[in-house]
Amino acid sequence: MRDPLLFDLADAVAANQDVDWDRCVRRAPPGHRRALDNLRAVARVFAALVPRPAGRATAAGRDSSAGSVARRALGVAVAVAVFEIVLTLALLPRAWDAYWREHGDLALFLLSHFVGHLASAVLLIVGGRYDRRARLLGIYFLLWTALPPAHMLPDFLWGPPPPGRLPDAIYLYPFAFAPAVLWAFAGEFPRCRRRTALDDATRRMTRVSVWMGAGLLVQFMVVLTLARGEVLDAAVFFVSWDVDFALLSLLDMAAVVVIALRARSAPPAEARRARLFVTAFVVWMGWVTAYDVVEVFWPGTWASNFRWDVLRMAGDTVRVAGVVTLWYAVLADRVLDLRTVVRATWRRLMVRRSIGLAAATPLVALGWRAGSDPDRSLSELAADPLVRILCAATLIAGLTFAFRERILVRLNAWVDPRRADHRNALAAATSALAQARDVPQVSSIVAAAVRRGCGAPADLLVAPAPSDPHAGYFAAPAAGGAPLARASAIVHVLEATRAPVPVHPDAAASAFAWLPWAEAQWVVAREATVLAPVTGPGADLAGVLVVGRRFDDGMVGADDFPFLEALGTAVGIAVDRLNLLRASALAGREQDAAPGRECPACGHVAETGDRCGCGAAYVEAPTPALLAGKFRMQRRLGVGGMGVVYLARDVSLERDVAVKTLDGTSAAGLVRLKQEARTLAAVTHPAIAGIHGVESWRGRPLLVVEFLPGGTLADRIRRNGRIRPAGAAGVAAATAGGLAALHDAGYLHGDVKPSNVGFAEDGSAKLLDFGLARLAAGERFLPGGTAAYLSPELLAGRPAAAADDVWALGVVLYEMVSGRHPFGGDADVTERIRRRRIHRARPPAAPGSTALLAFAESMLTADRPARPRTARAFAEALRGVSSG
Repeated sequence: MRDPLLFDLADAVAANQDVDWDRCVRRAPPGHRRALDNLRAVARVFAALVPRPAGRATAAGRDSSAGSVARRALGVAVAVAVFEIVLTLALLPRAWDAYWREHGDLALFLLSHFVGHLASAVLLIVGGRYDRRARLLGIYFLLWTALPPAHMLPDFLWGPPPPGRLPDAIYLYPFAFAPAVLWAFAGEFPRCRRRTALDDATRRMTRVSVWMGAGLLVQFMVVLTLARGEVLDAAVFFVSWDVDFALLSLLDMAAVVVIALRARSAPPAEARRARLFVTAFVVWMGWVTAYDVVEVFWPGTWASNFRWDVLRMAGDTVRVAGVVTLWYAVLADRVLDLRTVVRATWRRLMVRRSIGLAAATPLVALGWRAGSDPDRSLSELAADPLVRILCAATLIAGLTFAFRERILVRLNAWVDPRRADHRNALAAATSALAQARDVPQVSSIVAAAVRRGCGAPADLLVAPAPSDPHAGYFAAPAAGGAPLARASAIVHVLEATRAPVPVHPDAAASAFAWLPWAEAQWVVAREATVLAPVTGPGADLAGVLVVGRRFDDGMVGADDFPFLEALGTAVGIAVDRLNLLRASALAGREQDAAPGRECPACGHVAETGDRCGCGAAYVEAPTPALLAGKFRMQRRLGVGGMGVVYLARDVSLERDVAVKTLDGTSAAGLVRLKQEARTLAAVTHPAIAGIHGVESWRGRPLLVVEFLPGGTLADRIRRNGRIRPAGAAGVAAATAGGLAALHDAGYLHGDVKPSNVGFAEDGSAKLLDFGLARLAAGERFLPGGTAAYLSPELLAGRPAAAADDVWALGVVLYEMVSGRHPFGGDADVTERIRRRRIHRARPPAAPGSTALLAFAESMLTADRPARPRTARAFAEALRGVSSG
């Protein structure tokens, strides 16, 4: 059998809501206590991993606040209300003129009631479609929207009644069930502990309200039938009507009282929202409730109270303000503290009133003194000491009134010095942030503002550029302190609340207790007391403001939170402005750089011109003549499978560099390429060509590397054929040393071949393009590089390893000594590699060549376990062959 308690608690755990577990255990049957213990354990784990929502409610499960019969009754009432509303809207344009002439002010009152409640229902149901609480309140307004059709539809359908007869009426009044919906709303608003005594009371009262509504509906139908049959006097009908409405209003107000009681145990944000709702509801519903109660005990002519006089207009204005406040209390993401708003407004009104009274009092007294004795002359009045004093006081009062704004500022500063300092600090910080040139300057401005406004130190953590290796963290602009992960629970809470969060263990309402262990340690290491969000233009945070203890060893209090929140918004705007300026400058520089002019014959690159000095016509180059403002292109060095290589001059450092264009790289590949190049730049070895940076132009990545004027090993083999044994062994040993350093850093080269081995000016060999063939190729190339230098294992689909780079180096060694590729010939190269069939060359006559060829052949024909697995093992074996 289904247990509603277990299902409701499972829903509460899924919504990460607090539960009164002790009370649930006491009320649950003994057979269900084990299941309760399991749910309680799951709730602890879930609460530790996911922050509990502090703002609006999330979508909840099926409502269990009413029984199945009561729930069906509410569904029927809502359907009837919708039908009556639609019917009224359809008949209103045709029947309104006659209805207005018949009923006058009452017609206007009913129409305003109908339109106002319908607008509230639509706004709450549509605007809060993801919030169950807003939907319930919208249904409440929808049921009350059906009240005017109860009066209007009979006249629309059958016409006005004859004189002396009760009006015709429909017998379906869905608004009788409105209190039941409000009680269901009270069971979820505000969000606090589930299954408390008040929680269970709201469930019981929801069912009671449904049955009371049904009873009132039946009672009203009986009384109206008897009154129309003249069995009962018409006055009994009106008294019954007033009593019914008084009972419905009292049920509504009782539900609001429960909401106020539940707010006492709710989190601060939810309690603030509930207090505002209760105040607005009392303002909105209090007028009608007072009228209903008065009509019960002091009955009068009910239609006469709907005249449009000053009292009615004032009451309706108050009700409209109450309804708008209800919308705000339920739909707003974050509700401001009502007490703070009222206190600040009242203080300002009192100060303004005091200044006004002080300015008007001497003038009134002076008029009274002059009018008390009209027979006195003007000279006699001027000689009167009291008149002189009053004239001086009037002059002072006039000056006070003329400079009232400055005086108000001074008085506010005297009444609340911290708030005045907040205002001054925020104004100064906003002005300085508008002129900040970079993020470090923004950080210093923020630190000074918090020091002035709160008397505490502060650090600004911002999100780095997407290409930065720390892009997943918020970090200080200047190195210092541990960064904060963007996927942390703290950041999720700041994104959800958009408000400062206390995190010190000793602070009131601190979030420290539910933080994961690593984040709690981060808070302790940072000595943070409050974390404030730096809000950007979107849903994501632009940064986090870390505030420490006050310099007097006190805590940053709730009075400082509005200042920190406003400061975080100003900082977010400044950071976003700097990011846009940087992106605009980069995009503008990239867009403004025109492509260079390249000679297809000799490869010379120029900025302008039609023909090269060799006589050939220039064509458009795939790069600008001046890249990134500092690399001036000179000539084309060669063309490869991944792009074109150019010789360029670094005008800032006065050195030659090689610039290689990389084709077929996506935007995401470019970001990974920059990260990889930055990491590999830290791998230093004499046999590794240095990487100077990665630039981009019009979406195309360009790799800036060390220029090797000695050419490549492929050029030497092509030009000289065989390499002398000593030179070949030296090149292979140097290349093995570079590979070892690369492997130690955790990288594979993936494309070892003669064209990727270059020579510096002093003749030393250096590896080129290490680790970049895989990144630049993406899905368009083989994952290991050039097919003729892939190992049999790679061709068989096995994962790449360091042994594959060693295999390719063995192929290069054989090619240097013999002058030809070991697997070359008429047959397919990859098929020969799979079968390890070497196309043996005639042994060279140079001494030592035979031993090197034999060593290379033994490597290329053996299985992977029998080959040197590391570059260092290859170098050791090669050293033994060369020395022997």
